[in-house]
Amino acid sequence: MNSTDNNVTIEWAPFEVAGHVSDKQLEKAAVELEVNFLKKQDGYLRRELLKGEGKQWVDLVYWSSPQAAAKAAEDANSSEAFLEYFSLMVGLDDAEDGIAHYRQVKTWN
Repeated sequence: MNSTDNNVTIEWAPFEVAGHVSDKQLEKAAVELEVNFLKKQDGYLRRELLKGEGKQWVDLVYWSSPQAAAKAAEDANSSEAFLEYFSLMVGLDDAEDGIAHYRQVKTWN
């Protein structure tokens, strides 16, 4: 068990894609977001893309602090890669709909 005493913030961002969007299309847009937006953000650590049943997905993004996550959320709407990725989703009115942030307390290997 590792005690974690830093500010690692995990962003839980569940979403559903539109019916016409293929897995391949979403994955391509996810890579574009990674390369052209996320990797350029201060405090970005890593990301996982999770697939659920049907058209359900989750972006799990690790940030160095809550402030880094908040700054990226502010900057997202001016990112072409983010806007393209977001356009594939349904049921969300803006980039922060459904997103939650959690502070990492402990990790186990």
